[in-house]
Amino acid sequence: LGVNPDEDIALLDKLLELQHIDQEFATEAIKDREQLNQVEGEIEAQEQILLQLKDNMKGYHNLKDKFEAMMIEIQSLEVEKASLAKQLESAQIDPSKGCSKAIKKRLDDVESKLARARSETRKNQQMYRKLEQEAQKAKVLQQKIEQLKQGKIALMKKQREAAIRHRESTDAKTREIESLKRKEKKTGQKMTKLEAEVQKQKLNLEKRKMFCDK
Repeated sequence: LGVNPDEDIALLDKLLELQHIDQEFATEAIKDREQLNQVEGEIEAQEQILLQLKDNMKGYHNLKDKFEAMMIEIQSLEVEKASLAKQLESAQIDPSKGCSKAIKKRLDDVESKLARARSETRKNQQMYRKLEQEAQKAKVLQQKIEQLKQGKIALMKKQREAAIRHRESTDAKTREIESLKRKEKKTGQKMTKLEAEVQKQKLNLEKRKMFCDK
């Protein structure tokens, strides 16, 4: 330390401030790193679940198309059945309006197709609903993953900004410390020069005294 107590204290204060800035930054950096690791781990875990859901849903779109086609077929058969039933009723009342036997045969054929279609639809309905639930879960999970990724981006941005602020604060404190050191060095040089001048004058006085004593 130099010869000026005030300058020494100011320099120590700046050094302590710099140390505090470094410690504070290191503490926050550790917290942010732990939080980032946690977010990354959660993203990885959720993506694994999503992957499994998507694997379970491989036949979803095909089954959906098939289910919708079967529902359209059932509606068409219902319309045809109602039409044939009406034709049969008219033919039974008035044979000139059609052959009731032929109409009945066509009606029986439609009812048979309708029964098979309904049976097939019931078999696929439960699976289709389950896959619909899986699809909804996947959609919600995908949104959650996107939110986590946005959180990760925000956290990484925070880390970069904190690093920039730390560097700027450290550079500013370092400049202040260097300035104080230069000032202290300059003061020390002045004191050394003054001490040398005092010593020189002291020697001159002693020489004069010795000369006078003679």
